[in-house]
Amino acid sequence: MTRYVQFGLPLTLLATLLVACGGDTTPPGAASSGGGDDEPMVVMEQNNGGMHAQAGANLNLPSGFPEDVAHYPDLNIYGASTIPNMGYTLAALAEASPAEVAAFYSREMAALGWTEAANGPNGPGQMLRFEKGARSVSLNLIPNGNDTTLSITALN
Repeated sequence: MTRYVQFGLPLTLLATLLVACGGDTTPPGAASSGGGDDEPMVVMEQNNGGMHAQAGANLNLPSGFPEDVAHYPDLNIYGASTIPNMGYTLAALAEASPAEVAAFYSREMAALGWTEAANGPNGPGQMLRFEKGARSVSLNLIPNGNDTTLSITALN
């Protein structure tokens, strides 16, 4: 699969959504990836009413992302949002099948004290939901060739 389909198309869609929402959209000064493929590259950043959103490749977890939410190894985050007093959303790509990613999250989230509330098919992919007290984490896993596209929502 081409890099454009893996990263460019989702980034274009996310950037369009960010611009459509209004607010202060500023491309950061260093928008090139520099040396390596796994170095963070921010191509769009927006702050609007306390909400912070980024689009790019190999982004870092948003500041304040819950430490007790499992993080798949070598996950390529290409979209990240922080919504004050609500939670976080991530759009990412994992170099593994949906079944492998689901098994990782089922195992690791349980080890971190989360209860699996749902785990089942969702169209061609899989949906998982975890709860811990009043908090929840939802994952949608969609096959993308040999990889998996993830949508992660962690609510406070």
